[in-house]
Amino acid sequence: MEWPALLSGVEWTIILSAAVTASGLLGGVVLLFLLTQPGRVIRTLANAYVTFFIGTPLIALLFLMYYGLPTVGVDMSPFAASFIGFTLNVSAYNARYLMSGYKAISVTELTAAKALGFRRRQIYWLIILPQALRNSTPGLTSQAINNLKDSSIAFLIQFGGFLAFIQNFTAQNFCFFRGYLFAAVGYLVMVTLLTLMARRLQRRMHIPGFV
Repeated sequence: MEWPALLSGVEWTIILSAAVTASGLLGGVVLLFLLTQPGRVIRTLANAYVTFFIGTPLIALLFLMYYGLPTVGVDMSPFAASFIGFTLNVSAYNARYLMSGYKAISVTELTAAKALGFRRRQIYWLIILPQALRNSTPGLTSQAINNLKDSSIAFLIQFGGFLAFIQNFTAQNFCFFRGYLFAAVGYLVMVTLLTLMARRLQRRMHIPGFV
């Protein structure tokens, strides 16, 4: 087993997953802002974005970024293509989670803020977003876990992550059963650690009396 290459693959898998989780959360926050605007056109466009990218297979986005765009003169590294493709997809899912958290906010609270003279942006940043984030913590943390698991498909566009290392190692040594079993155990360990961190965060963000 080539341990330096293995550790490098694990490291790049974690880097991609963490980067996508952060960018996807930022994208979800922006989409939530657009989805809560009074303008019908803005809301319609934001909803169309969410619907399109939730309904589009992630692997299709990755192939489009890495294999499709070069045909029109746009070349990307495997990491860049993976990052952009995942971000487009994850932002849409996070927007759905955040919208669920937004709908749990009391309408009376928002009305009171307007009556007190809060501007629309102030209401979003000071009232809507903090509560939406807190209410949607279970969904957002579940998405972070899915990001780690889904990062495995990035090897199909030559991203040098953990599964890519396993694929190369098994192909060279013809130990497919042991290699893929090791991959399954490796992802299980990473997902378990992330799940424990997510549960700890969920307990800290839980609102007493709120289901």
